[in-house]
Amino acid sequence: MKSSPSRKDSLRLRLISAAVGIPALLALVITGPASTLFLAAVAVLLGLMEFFRLAGLKSWLLRLGGFVLALAFVAAGWRGYAGLLGATAALSPFALLLAHRWTPPSARPALLALAGPLYLGATLAHGILLRRLDQGSKLLLLAILSTFAIDTAAYFVGRAIGRHKLAPKISPGKTWEGAIGGFAAGIAAAVALAFAFDLHVPLWKAAGIGASLGIVGQAGDLLESALKRAHQAKDAGGLIPGHGGILDRLDSIVYNLVVVYHFYVWGTS
Repeated sequence: MKSSPSRKDSLRLRLISAAVGIPALLALVITGPASTLFLAAVAVLLGLMEFFRLAGLKSWLLRLGGFVLALAFVAAGWRGYAGLLGATAALSPFALLLAHRWTPPSARPALLALAGPLYLGATLAHGILLRRLDQGSKLLLLAILSTFAIDTAAYFVGRAIGRHKLAPKISPGKTWEGAIGGFAAGIAAAVALAFAFDLHVPLWKAAGIGASLGIVGQAGDLLESALKRAHQAKDAGGLIPGHGGILDRLDSIVYNLVVVYHFYVWGTS
């Protein structure tokens, strides 16, 4: 069966946005730590704006507090507070669940103002931590490009041969076949990039990083899909043609930055 025109248009917009956005993103990553700091700060603020709008947080006082806390996490990344950021990033999924499902309505706004910065600030700050390492630009590129490979493989494999739904109540379009394709692509991409970038990483470690990215990245995608489903939204925003909002593009990357940093640092310590 041929794709409908709307699906063809969506794919065309995806490709155009990727052709424009990816080189600009990679240029900022390669340029230096200060550019990565700027990129992380902008991504955090834009993503948090979408998160607060999606979650229905209307209090500008709470929003302002959330923005300040998120930027404080970005600053902590610049200062190298890896332990603090790792712990808060690990807590962020529980904070999101607490804010959305396990909290009385009266307390929900305050928890949303906390959960958003944990979800975006503490995770994206790991991009700055990565960039500060000796091989930081290569490791950051590995995290980003491997995640792109995972998302792309999952999308196209799922469209081509996907038959078994992965999580129909959360994201009806995702399939087990696509998830397996993304997982395999994560391993292949991480191994290939580790070799291409001459990272001097053993094969088992590169494969382990790729496997972790394939699982965690797709779990992050499902987490954001669950947030959108909870608020009856198709996309978090419309900033990126064909892709939705910033949050729709960050969902797989944010936790993968955490994975690459801690996997690499712990494995070499």
